[in-house]
Amino acid sequence: MTPGTKKQLYNFGTLTILAVLVLTSLVLVCLAKIHLIGLILVICVSLAVFLFFRHLRHNVFRQIRSDFEKIDEKANLLAQDIEEKKKILNTIPATCERISYLFNASEKLIGLGDPEEVFDYLVNTLMELFPAADNILLFVLQKDVLRLVRSLKKSDQVIKEKHGDILEKWILKNNYSLLIDDLAQEYRFDYKKMTAFRERQIHSLVCSPLSIGEKILGVVRIESKASHTFSLDDSRLLRSISDLSVVVLERANLLRSMEELAIRDPLTTLFLRDHFFSRLKEEIKRAGGKKAGLGVLMFDIDDFKKINDTYGHVVGDIVLKRVAKILKEVIGEAGNVICRFGGEEFVALFLGGDKQKIVAIAQAVRANVENAAVSFRRKDICFTVSGGVAVYPADGVDALEMVNKADQLLYKAKRQGKNRICFIG
Repeated sequence: MTPGTKKQLYNFGTLTILAVLVLTSLVLVCLAKIHLIGLILVICVSLAVFLFFRHLRHNVFRQIRSDFEKIDEKANLLAQDIEEKKKILNTIPATCERISYLFNASEKLIGLGDPEEVFDYLVNTLMELFPAADNILLFVLQKDVLRLVRSLKKSDQVIKEKHGDILEKWILKNNYSLLIDDLAQEYRFDYKKMTAFRERQIHSLVCSPLSIGEKILGVVRIESKASHTFSLDDSRLLRSISDLSVVVLERANLLRSMEELAIRDPLTTLFLRDHFFSRLKEEIKRAGGKKAGLGVLMFDIDDFKKINDTYGHVVGDIVLKRVAKILKEVIGEAGNVICRFGGEEFVALFLGGDKQKIVAIAQAVRANVENAAVSFRRKDICFTVSGGVAVYPADGVDALEMVNKADQLLYKAKRQGKNRICFIG
């Protein structure tokens, strides 16, 4: 029975009792059983009883209505809480799967020691973690310039943002993650000027900086053509794996720097002797006895002791740096190795040329050094180098034999008057 039905029955019963009392009083008056004053008194009492019960009914029903409203409110809150709990329960399997995947990915990521391996693993992992993504872009700061080093795409569209755009600039400036549900409704950026929207029809994206504290190493961007693809949880997940990746990346860069310091001369930044012999042995093994266009060029600064004795070791160091710079400019192509062999001696491994070209390279080094000079106390100090060239396999079939042959030819050039290049044939 509803409260409204109860209220109607209550009103009907009260009015019925009141009517019976009034009619009974009238009948008694007519029969002269009671006086008129008694009738009025009965009516007054009946009216008072009626008003009392009406007030009581009003309070009772108001209390009942209040209780029902509280019960309804609690029921609604409970139903809402149940729905939220259901949603959470529905997301638990997917969340657990993500956490498990992230844990396994983290273990593999920590084991990587090369930056290139970190880049590859990061973009592949993100594509698995975000299957709804259309593109994964990885930008890295190299010499203060942001460069696109990796991109993973589901289509054959060309990524033109080789140095990022306003999104990456915003992240570099603020060092915050960025979640955009729909570029067309984003007020912070002019989407019409963005290549991602204009040419790839990208609507939603999530970005994260690769940063440790205030130091930023790069930016990761995940794109989707559909709007509202990514959630706040996705943004948090991306930031978590980005933070882990940047720690591994920083460690890899540090290890590489330490390795570089271990194999480079601190004065000239050229490689040291052990690294040179290691690379030379590798290239000879790769050549396998075939004519491979591989040459060893050895140089020595003429009368270097005289330069040190006359002008001091500071000038001597400047001369060494200048020769090293010329060697880098003339021979420093990809694959070639330049080494400070010891003291004022330098040796270079040249790949990809016949004997004539290798000798021409050595002559170019000699000529550039001859035309170079260092200034000291308003005086130009000139210097020269002598050199020897040995070519594989004509002048030697192993690393030690080739270096010894180039060294012999170097001292032959010294005996013949210096500032010259000697070679066989």
